[in-house]
Amino acid sequence: MKKRACLIGIILTLILTIGFVYVACDGMAPDMQFPSPPGGKDDNPSIDDTIYENPVIDTSQQNDYILSVDVHTANYSLLKNLIFNAEKQYYDAEYLRSFVKIDEMINYFDYDYARPENDELLAMNAAIFDSPYNPNKKMLSIGLAAKQVELNTVSNNIVLLLDVSGSMNSPNKIGLMKSAMIQMVDNLNPHDKISIVTYSNSTRTLVDGLTIANDSQRIKRAINDLRADGGTNGEGGIQRAYEVAQKHYIPDGNNRVILATDGDFNIGISDPGQLKEFISTKKDNGVYLTCVGLGSHIDYSLRTMEVLAKSGNGYWGYIGNMEDAKKLLVDDLGSTIVTLAKDVKAKIEFDKNVVKNFRLLGYENSRLSQEDFDDSQTDAGEIGSNFTISLCFEIELHEDVDLNASDLNVANINIRYKDAKATNIDPSLQLDMPIGSASYTQSPTQDNEFIGCVAEFAMIVLNSKFKSEANIDNVLSRLEKLQLQDESKQEFLRLVKHYKHTFL
Repeated sequence: MKKRACLIGIILTLILTIGFVYVACDGMAPDMQFPSPPGGKDDNPSIDDTIYENPVIDTSQQNDYILSVDVHTANYSLLKNLIFNAEKQYYDAEYLRSFVKIDEMINYFDYDYARPENDELLAMNAAIFDSPYNPNKKMLSIGLAAKQVELNTVSNNIVLLLDVSGSMNSPNKIGLMKSAMIQMVDNLNPHDKISIVTYSNSTRTLVDGLTIANDSQRIKRAINDLRADGGTNGEGGIQRAYEVAQKHYIPDGNNRVILATDGDFNIGISDPGQLKEFISTKKDNGVYLTCVGLGSHIDYSLRTMEVLAKSGNGYWGYIGNMEDAKKLLVDDLGSTIVTLAKDVKAKIEFDKNVVKNFRLLGYENSRLSQEDFDDSQTDAGEIGSNFTISLCFEIELHEDVDLNASDLNVANINIRYKDAKATNIDPSLQLDMPIGSASYTQSPTQDNEFIGCVAEFAMIVLNSKFKSEANIDNVLSRLEKLQLQDESKQEFLRLVKHYKHTFL
């Protein structure tokens, strides 16, 4: 009996030990998983996913800056979801730095910029104001506003490419995806064509070119019936989706694949460089790509989604909840799926006698050469309908500069772009704007005050070596004085408060 009791005791001890290890490692509730930081270097030299800060550039050495201009918001959406759910995660403030892309943070929000007139696709605005966190600097905000194209005036051929692999099997992935896609379908035009392609181990076409007016319920039923299981054959899904999109191609319409996924592809092409090359060959046929990341965990690859979207003349965003889905696929649907201008490039040339040095906020991997800028065939950024884009610089002036001098020239801005329907060999269109003392104000607009708050908050989260006197209480004080009527901007105020409470 003693031996039997001893054996039972040993077995029970082993069971309890194994059970403890399981709970500690694999048995956590899904919301308690430790997320892996993105953006690490891999063995593919063609994809630069390093996150770093742009340097201060002395104008005596270089007085211009050329970059590709586009709008993506995935990193900010991820960042805010991580901050709001911080009590459920095993990470600290240092981990959040991986998700700070200042341009995505600033450009997530809408601004009241002057809109294009006549047949112009883009309009340009500029303002110079005192930096809210560095007394030695000014901020130069260059605002671009895209023409608004009403979605109901566009004929859409949309292919929903939906990831139904096993990793999607959770409410905040496949459940959220289904709700988001149905919400989007409800906001499309009655005569728009919808197709649905799914991928896991294999690829299936569930809906093939049906119209909203005639088959809305069938389309939504196909989405509701989705189940997650198996591997992730993203290559097969992408190939099928483009085939279906080409089959139902609408000349002079909006032809687009919308990829919704939580992760990297593990069957077929999975290397980012190969994916980039594959997608790049498809955009010339007039079919563009939107990428949507899903899930509260960071399982899906930011790097892969960014490469795909940029290579496909498209947009990439992230959905962590239904509020994100509403902004991306309802409120901003036209901007998300309708590309208005492509190959958008900006050249900013500073007067070296006025500006001592400058630093671009964000757009770290978007720099172009003068040759790229001059070549109308250079592939550059894309801008969607009704988007507003802000290029923000920190600038330091020479000590003897008087910003109130009437003949002062601070910088010249050149924007080059093409209509989204233009061919590769068509010439670029151009906007030019001189920036002088008339652009300087000691009383920034509500928009520029808000941009200053976002930039300062980014410096704090990033723990930037350029943050100077950035202070969370100063950010909150200025935000609370603004008239934040926009839901997204009100959410930003709550985000800053939550960050202070949780991480500081």
